[in-house]
Amino acid sequence: MLIVDDEENLRLMLRTLLRKGGYDVELAASGQEALVRLEAGGIDVVLTDIRMPRMGGLDLLKEAQNRGSSATFIVMSAYGSLDLAIDAMKAGAYDYISKPFKPDEIILTLRKAEEREALRRENTKLKAELRRVERPEDIIGGSRGMQDVLKTVAKVAEYKSTVLITGESGTGKEL
Repeated sequence: MLIVDDEENLRLMLRTLLRKGGYDVELAASGQEALVRLEAGGIDVVLTDIRMPRMGGLDLLKEAQNRGSSATFIVMSAYGSLDLAIDAMKAGAYDYISKPFKPDEIILTLRKAEEREALRRENTKLKAELRRVERPEDIIGGSRGMQDVLKTVAKVAEYKSTVLITGESGTGKEL
């Protein structure tokens, strides 16, 4: 996790809180410093202030996305408004936290972000597994009958329709 804020006291307080919560925490005092840390890798979550000199949190988020970062961004601001929160979410932030905040609010938001990220990774893994299983080249069958079935499958694959394949048990119908 990376905490990005130009206020040193806030960074240190959040680092202490999050380390007690079991998080591995790095600190950055600016958006530019955060980009360097993101480029180095190993950052899953970025907790950033929106208003910072030179590069604010939304600019940091956009630049990180442009550079291909997959880190989850949570933005925070003492100048919170509904419009600012909506802008942050539209830009790709996972959540928005208004300052001042309660310690439990930060921990809860991070736990929700972790759950979401775990589901996203599992979904990606399952989709890859489905693509691997559904490849017709994985089907072994040199007989004329099986070749005819594969030709028919290739023809109907373009259409959204239900197809019933019958045959003896163990012949690979599910493939």
